[in-house]
Amino acid sequence: MSENDFLCGLMELQYGVDVKETLQSLSSSVPWARGWPEDKKSFWNAEAFMWGRKISKEKRSLIKQELSFLSGNNLDIGCGAYSYIKSVGFDISPKMLDFNDNCTEKVCGDVEKPLPFSSNTFDSVTSIFVLNYVTNHKQLLSEISRTLKDNGEFVMVLSSKDINGWQKQKEVNSFESSGWTTLLENIGFNLTFYEKDGLWFWKCSKNKT
Repeated sequence: MSENDFLCGLMELQYGVDVKETLQSLSSSVPWARGWPEDKKSFWNAEAFMWGRKISKEKRSLIKQELSFLSGNNLDIGCGAYSYIKSVGFDISPKMLDFNDNCTEKVCGDVEKPLPFSSNTFDSVTSIFVLNYVTNHKQLLSEISRTLKDNGEFVMVLSSKDINGWQKQKEVNSFESSGWTTLLENIGFNLTFYEKDGLWFWKCSKNKT
């Protein structure tokens, strides 16, 4: 019953009802939500139930279209409950991974730590709405480059608008598009940047070593 009550509370929270204190109390009786919302893993476990209401079908369709040029073995960093192409999914949230039906493999881990993959493994890497939440973003970008094969492709997508009020509590950086571009170039990527329908896209190629 506690889990059902917690899920109902999440729906109310989504529609602006102030039930945070009630949910905090309930979370102690829900194994995957303990420590919510302060605990990072529990926070994103709860968000797994809400993702379909927070990213519109139109934006999902656009992102899928923009990733359609990728082929081969893809690693989806912070994949959440939905990967836009078939991927090895990597996420801190077991619940997110449970709901993600587009993963060829599911790996639970923390993007703040070195990635648990060998160098020169993937043809491509994607990171959709993730980098705003990563403190060690330079390390992560370097790790992405390491795991890519020579001439591999990395696609990063972020919103050009502010993150919504609820998820914003987990935001740890918010750079202008030019700042992200400089970071990616400093890692050694050749890239193309563009904005489309309120989204920022970076399509990056790894130089042959």
